[in-house]
Amino acid sequence: MVRYQLLIEYVGTNFRGWQIQKKGSTIQGLIQEKLSKLLKEKIILNGSGRTDTGVHAIEQSAHFDCKNKIIDLKKFLKSINYFLNNKGIAITKIKKRSNQFHSRFSAKGRKYKYCILNRRTASPLLRNKSWRIPNHLDLKLMENASKYLIGKHDFTAFRSIDCQAKSPIKTIDNITINNEGELIEIYVEAKSFLMNQVRIIAGTLVDIGLLKKTNKDIQSALDNKDRKFSGPTAPSFALILQKIIY
Repeated sequence: MVRYQLLIEYVGTNFRGWQIQKKGSTIQGLIQEKLSKLLKEKIILNGSGRTDTGVHAIEQSAHFDCKNKIIDLKKFLKSINYFLNNKGIAITKIKKRSNQFHSRFSAKGRKYKYCILNRRTASPLLRNKSWRIPNHLDLKLMENASKYLIGKHDFTAFRSIDCQAKSPIKTIDNITINNEGELIEIYVEAKSFLMNQVRIIAGTLVDIGLLKKTNKDIQSALDNKDRKFSGPTAPSFALILQKIIY
């Protein structure tokens, strides 16, 4: 068997997330189907992790095994994208990998970006790609509050009730907040995340910026493991999986 890694870009708006489900179209399911048809064998695609319904990706990573070596990778890339591009998916790179490589378990880190449009009027160009907050956000307060979340913590108050992770303890390596005028981008880096963790972090920081919460609320959320102290789960459509680090 020969193993290949794919780097994948997609718009998640019309999909029920990355992972194959019984009902609804998923990114993993569609790519796996097209790979199987193109290679004329059953292909199982393994992703680096799940993204929720509506979440986008600039560089998702996945791998698959096939019986025969792909002779012309450039031609194969062109062929597979012919079937995917009109669905909002693009395979940007394909690489031959050793059998020791695993898209999920070999990953050393993951980087997400959350986009916020801080203005009163909506943007047709950023529709389904940013969360519009009409009231002024205090970026300095948000940046200061984000420091409380960096490091190893029990993030029980920052995960979905449907999260199936065995442990709520995660380590956030870095959080940075950039802004270009009215567009605010929150970058969060960690080895792995809990379900909805980045979206709840974004929602909490927005509440801080709107003066609805303070740093004490973040500390209380971490100390008491109580969801009432953290902010809302921010909309999925403004979240982008930026990069998988190996």
